[in-house]
Amino acid sequence: MAWFDESRNAVGALCARLSGDCASVQGATGTRIGSLLQAASTICIGVGISFFYSWNLTLVSIVAIPVTLASITLESRYTQMSSLKEKQSLEGATKLAVEAISNIRTVASLGQEKHVLHRYSQETVKIDDACRRKTRLRGTVFALGQVMPFAGYGLALFYGGKLVSEKELEYKDVIKVSEALIFGAWMLGQALAYAPNRTEGDIKFTDVEFRYPTRPSVPVLQGLNLDIGKGQTVALVGPSGCGKSTCIQLLLRYYDPDSGKVDIDGTTTTEFSLNRIRAQMGLVSQEPILFDRTIAENIAYGDNTRDIAMPEIIEAAKMANIHEFIVNLPKGYDTSLGSKGAQLSGGQKQRIAIARALVRNPRVLLLDEATSALDNQSEKIVQNALDHARTGRTCIIIAHRLTTIQNANLICVIQNGVVVEAGTHDELMAKNRIYAKLYQMQQVA
Repeated sequence: MAWFDESRNAVGALCARLSGDCASVQGATGTRIGSLLQAASTICIGVGISFFYSWNLTLVSIVAIPVTLASITLESRYTQMSSLKEKQSLEGATKLAVEAISNIRTVASLGQEKHVLHRYSQETVKIDDACRRKTRLRGTVFALGQVMPFAGYGLALFYGGKLVSEKELEYKDVIKVSEALIFGAWMLGQALAYAPNRTEGDIKFTDVEFRYPTRPSVPVLQGLNLDIGKGQTVALVGPSGCGKSTCIQLLLRYYDPDSGKVDIDGTTTTEFSLNRIRAQMGLVSQEPILFDRTIAENIAYGDNTRDIAMPEIIEAAKMANIHEFIVNLPKGYDTSLGSKGAQLSGGQKQRIAIARALVRNPRVLLLDEATSALDNQSEKIVQNALDHARTGRTCIIIAHRLTTIQNANLICVIQNGVVVEAGTHDELMAKNRIYAKLYQMQQVA
């Protein structure tokens, strides 16, 4: 029973772990692992067939398999990464074009059409130069990936032709052996190019500096360093404008840092695709936006990469402490919320937003002042839902009310864009510095 007494093995933690592991198993039975299993079985069966028809031709041809695997895997992965980087390089030009078109009246009234066009041309020239360099390298890698399998195929046919001329093997058996080996290696190489799409939740900010493009003269983060371990709950506190929300925006890649880096599981965020990095995170903000759809549709909107089954929606609602309220409505989960969820109170909308964040089973939960706009009664209900939701996940909390973060594993006080204090609630209170004074001021108020 001692095992169950440990906090990490509490009921909530075990439930979160069970649902998370089940989702991982579900992912492991999806198309990617299916492709890997299919490719692995193809190469194994291919080798078996080849040995059956000609062991000596197989031994010669099998030398080409590692080279084929390496070349196909390299080609596929490099192509994926190049496509991602080209999309990123287009962002600057696209942003400029969208801003100009959105504000075309202002641009025209100021007579800045030629200036905007010149800036856009400069951006596209930069992109063109970068793409030309990448295309040359990509062409080399692509050629390698295409040539090596056929080189292996040629080796098999060359040696097979020699065996045919010496009456040791029939021509049809040469074709069977070479096709079985090279085709199997080709399939496995393409399957191995799939990158893992699951993060664990280790987050690290290293010497991060950042200024918003709209306020380039105002530094927001000035060498921020922050280390968040897997499964930890970390609270960020500090005065308005100190950079708390900016940390979340950098994690979600709304922006990229001017210098320094943000790592997730040891990989810099700029190396992830936007879809991949955001699929692993759930955001609950101060002002939840709900749509004029049913409750079930609003919750399912949290993960539009797949069809969300009703049991998953109900489970997410239960974790968000909103299920009982929903089932007591006349239409239950089919209740339409109206424009911006006008029929719900602030606390109810917030819990719907929590369920929406949880339905994607995120490894990282981001809470940006999720309870600051609620009254005391609603705050207590929503806070219970958040405490349940963050169990078993890496959680970053931005909080104004310090009473809501006392149980965090780590509290970081940010001031002028850097962490000036860090520790648990008790440790920071004992230091009697910035955090302690903020806490005491709120208690008096």
